[in-house]
Formats: sequence, structure tokens, C-alpha cells
Amino acid sequence: MIKQKKFLIPIIIIYVILVSVLVITAVYPALDYSISEFLTSGGSVTYTIGNIFEIYIEPVTLLPMCFVFAAAGVCALRWEHKKVAGRILGALSLICGEVFAQQMLHRIIKYYSRLTDISKPWIYPEEPLFSDKLWVKIACAAVGAVITVVFVLLARKIEQKYLMKALKVMIVCMICLFGELATIEGLKLLFGRMRYRYWISTNDAFWPWYRLNGKPASDGYKSFPSGHTANSFVVMSLTFFFDAFGKKKAGDIARIGALCWVIFAMTTRIMAGAHFLSDVAAGFLVSFTILVVSAAFMFKNGVGREEK
Repeated sequence: MIKQKKFLIPIIIIYVILVSVLVITAVYPALDYSISEFLTSGGSVTYTIGNIFEIYIEPVTLLPMCFVFAAAGVCALRWEHKKVAGRILGALSLICGEVFAQQMLHRIIKYYSRLTDISKPWIYPEEPLFSDKLWVKIACAAVGAVITVVFVLLARKIEQKYLMKALKVMIVCMICLFGELATIEGLKLLFGRMRYRYWISTNDAFWPWYRLNGKPASDGYKSFPSGHTANSFVVMSLTFFFDAFGKKKAGDIARIGALCWVIFAMTTRIMAGAHFLSDVAAGFLVSFTILVVSAAFMFKNGVGREEK
């Protein structure tokens, strides 16, 4: 399916654009700085927009994934031919859903506690944050468990044949999420690039994206690639649920909407002074590649699972 013309042409165009951005910013590193300077020139307005997205909006993109884990867990628990395996996979899926729900809530609190003024660049205090307190983490886990239970109750109302029909999409969603998180974190540890909002307050020389700096000293040195951009693009994997149920036009519209969402995320990350253009392009490229590869493998015979 991914080889179809309507998918192949946009894939090639996106790859050409993203790779071109990385090549150009490698040859002309000053372009990275110039674009960040331009998009943060609005001062308090641009920082406010970027910070609001980072604190309150971006973490919520994990919420649909929590429902995917809950639905997959319910689907696995209903397997009758392999009850033991189904129970194990179902339990693991529900645990993963609860963990991501907890992480979503904890990230919102953590980001908020780090920011002293929403209209200014972030300041990372060295002292322990409010979000680091044990009771805060426990509270987030408890609320995350409630969210997971609600999603499970909703998923239980869906017939097994429909869950099985969308099983391929669930698997792709999980591959994209886990693959993106692992890859992005690994690259951040490898490159250790200083964020723009840190860089403007130092006298250090400008760091091009391809420079390897080793293990970052703090979150202020995790600029390349952009994890928020990669997280936002994972939403694209959810659009294949429409195709699984024969709503191909709705799926195409949803993919266009998801692409616009990612572009917005990329822009606001630069506006917040958190990333350079090359950072967001690389974050997009990582998630995009994982989605293309996993979709090509899982959907080679179609998105929806045929009923017997």
C-alpha cells in the first residue's frame, strides 16, 4: 500500500525537503542561527506561543497512544486460541498505556515547574524541581491509572472483530512510538548540541548540527534532534485507522491535518528557542522514516485485516 502513487510521491517530496534542509544547514550553519533569531524576534509573544505548546499541548499528543495501548490490551486479553500469551501481551500493553499516561501528566507538571516566566526563554534550575517530589510522581501514576481504566472500559465496548481489523495499525503505532523515543534519545546523547536559548546567553562558538559532543551535561544540551517534533509526527500513524475501516478519503484528510500539525510543532519549537531548523528537520526525519518502514512492512497487503 505504501508503494501506491498517492503515498510514494509525497514520501519522496518530504524526504527531499528534509534531507535538503540538513545538507544546507551543514554547509551554511549560519542559516540555523538566522532562522532561530528571526522566529524569536517577537520576544515575549513568540516565547509565549512556543512555551504554551511545549508545556500544555505537546505532551497531550501521547494521549491517543494511551488509548491504542488500552485497545491492544483488550484485544490481546480476548484471544481465545492463545490465552496465556494473550494475557501476557495484554497486561504488558495496559502497563505501557498507564506509563505513557503517567509520563504525559508528569511532563506537563515538570515543564511548568521549570518555567519562571512563560513570556521568556526557559531557565533550568539546578536545584530539585517540584515535579521531582515522590508524591507528585505517585499522584501522576494514580491519575494515569484512572485514564487507562477509562480507556479500557471504552475499548471493551468495541467488538473483537473490529479490534482485530485495526490490529496492524495498533502495531504500527507502537513501533513508531517506541522506535522514535529510543532513536531520538540515543541521538541526543550522541550529539549533545546546545539549545538556542542556552547558546544566546553564552560566548561559545556556534555548534553545527553534525558536530558530535558526547553525553549532554543537562537538558539544555539536548537540542539535536527535536523530540517534540518527532512526538508530534507519531500522530500520523493514527490516521491509518481510517483506512483500516475503509474510510480512505477521511484518512487522507487526517494525514494532511497531521502534517500541518507537525509543521506547526516545528515552528513553535524554534519560536521557543528550544531548537534550530536542523533539529526539527532531523526529528521529523526520524519519525517519518520509522513510520514509512513499519507501514511498508505491516501494510504490504492492505491496512485492515480481512475477516474470515
